[in-house]
Amino acid sequence: MGFSLTRSRKSAGVAAALVAALSLTACSSARGSDGGGDASSYPSKAVEMVVPYAAGGPTDISARALAKGLKKSLGVNAIVVNRPGASGITGTSEVATGSKKDGYTILYNTGDAFVQSTIRTAPYNFDSFTPVAGVISQPYLLVASAKSGLTSFADLAKGKDLTYAVSGVGTPTHLNTAMLFDGLGVKATAVPYDGAGPAVQALVGNQTDVGMLDASVTMPFVTSGDLVPLAVFTPDGKKLDYVNAPTLQEAGVDVSSMTSSVWGVAVPAGTPDEVVKKLREATLAAAQDAEFVTFTEKNYMPRLEGDNELNWYAGLKTTGETTKAALAKFGIELK
Repeated sequence: MGFSLTRSRKSAGVAAALVAALSLTACSSARGSDGGGDASSYPSKAVEMVVPYAAGGPTDISARALAKGLKKSLGVNAIVVNRPGASGITGTSEVATGSKKDGYTILYNTGDAFVQSTIRTAPYNFDSFTPVAGVISQPYLLVASAKSGLTSFADLAKGKDLTYAVSGVGTPTHLNTAMLFDGLGVKATAVPYDGAGPAVQALVGNQTDVGMLDASVTMPFVTSGDLVPLAVFTPDGKKLDYVNAPTLQEAGVDVSSMTSSVWGVAVPAGTPDEVVKKLREATLAAAQDAEFVTFTEKNYMPRLEGDNELNWYAGLKTTGETTKAALAKFGIELK
């Protein structure tokens, strides 16, 4: 009887230990599901790169170029998935609120989509993400449809009511152009599209008169003669040797409140530090890959380096406040 009782106690102890171990494993698995699992083995499968804009625009084409480099540096496929809508909010929201924090869903985004959370109600804010790495920036070209009759910057002030294509309501392309025409005293109406790709196609089709859009999407049509360059906007005021047009600064335009585009990689806040570190190393390596460097040069997309890369995400918060002030000035309502 004593032997049986001792044996039962031992069995009960073993069972309790097994239950505890299984419970610990279950808790660990649950945490792994929410927070990334075993970060030390990351990555063990393909990574999904969400682009919150339509195919064909600068965010999309640069994401696909970067994905090739990430495949080399991560050792797994980086699959680009387009989630356009609401000036980048749709896809950005999906990553912020609907993705596991495991590094297998990453966001490749223009800074404007992050800024949207400052200027309107969105399911995310800057704290919803952990920045991984800054990648590229982009000069803007002010271009006109070849059929618009506009051939120079001076033509803008000749009194004609104009329409201008923008890549979304409240985006830099919208606010920069609104500031431009306000300064010139020219009446102009914004026509928003879901991304720079559709916006430039509207210009080529003469559905709008002008647009201040990314060099990467406008230059092919400038080269073909479908678009006429009127001016260039670069934050440092440097003239572009591949465009026969003055900078806005040379044209006497106040650009102090205008903003330019930057792109970078981010993940949902709470992603394990070890995963973020691996992603950062891989992204920076991909941005230095010879094929990506060639791509950026051919597509007029200067790579972010040094402090510009380190501070790309923090700088967007300042941009958000500048943008909010511009919206109030021009009475632009965001839905």
